[in-house]
Amino acid sequence: MLVIGLLAHCSAAAQDSTLTRLVHQYRLPLTQQGTQLAGPGWDKLRQDIAKSQFVLVGEDHGAAQIPVFTTALAQEFKPTAYVAEIDKYQAQDLSNLAAEPTLPTTYMRQHPMGLSFYSWQEEFALAHFLRRQHVAIFGIDQVSQLSTGRFFERLGAEVKSPAAKAYLLGQAQAYQKQDLAAMQQGNGSFSIVQRPAALDSLRSLTRSENPKVRQMVEDFAQSAAIYQRQYAGKGGHQQRVNLMKSNLLQTLTAYQSRPGKPLPKLLFKLGAGHVGRSAGLLNGTTDVGSLMQNLADAQDAQSLHIYVMAQQGTLNNKLNPSDFSQNAIPYTVEDEPAVRPFLAPTHEAAWQVCDLRPLRRAYLRNELKIVSSDQVLLLLNFDYLVVVPTVSASHNY
Repeated sequence: MLVIGLLAHCSAAAQDSTLTRLVHQYRLPLTQQGTQLAGPGWDKLRQDIAKSQFVLVGEDHGAAQIPVFTTALAQEFKPTAYVAEIDKYQAQDLSNLAAEPTLPTTYMRQHPMGLSFYSWQEEFALAHFLRRQHVAIFGIDQVSQLSTGRFFERLGAEVKSPAAKAYLLGQAQAYQKQDLAAMQQGNGSFSIVQRPAALDSLRSLTRSENPKVRQMVEDFAQSAAIYQRQYAGKGGHQQRVNLMKSNLLQTLTAYQSRPGKPLPKLLFKLGAGHVGRSAGLLNGTTDVGSLMQNLADAQDAQSLHIYVMAQQGTLNNKLNPSDFSQNAIPYTVEDEPAVRPFLAPTHEAAWQVCDLRPLRRAYLRNELKIVSSDQVLLLLNFDYLVVVPTVSASHNY
């Protein structure tokens, strides 16, 4: 037993030594000054951005520095469209609001957290920059549980029946009130989690309305069913991922006027679990990142998958729109063994940009032994790991 234990220790040490050496070899510093990025790490990223058709940023939600980083990417990449982790109805509101010179304070008072992540200052500033550059904003997620009131307000504006309009606008107010309480109390009792009978009544109410209204109702019902599964602990993740991919493909059809026409340059910012190029980080499912790699391959193009990791600091992790002080939580990944080799000493102010592709090639050639499944997933899914030493929580309006 002693010999076996010693051999195992030596093997792990050799693995750590090789991994550490490769990380140091392919890691470069990046400096941030306001919205400007510089340094060898940024120069390396820029070279690959210039070669890419799709750039995907995977994030830990709620860090103020990540939308700033994404703004710099957009300035360099010049995408045709930006793909966000919000629904298409929120994306329409976000596009309209971000096209205005003023901040969406009135909208936020009427619909707290109604734009999901883009209800935060730094995220909205990113959207504002994109719209100034005439970049389209796509929302590919399910109808958000944070915007049911606004959704029913929009639905009420579309129907022709006076009785249906009055009912839907009344429900919009009731749902807005319920969801505000759910956010303040953190109890998860959002109005989108509805009984099947309530959804059937909604379908019946709008049966004679135009196709756009009926599609909106089906979008809402499908999303309600996903949330129902999630809150009941009965899945829902696969259904959500499938819907995101379907929504994206449907949106992209407008950009393909003829078969074989290349897709436009697309910039994504989604949770890190959604942008990996191979096996999904959640439940082993393939996700949006895998789809985009396949679409890039079909065009003889390149997709670039970047994970921006917060090393320590605070994240905006809660939804309370009334008491912002409750939303920031302490955060660190320094205790996670899988990512420890990629972290820089906390006293270093520079961000770290690690090119993971040489490490991935070494692993696939059996030149780098890795026993941690999390490290394997990291290498297989991402081309770059960008580590921000200290992050601060995104700010509410």
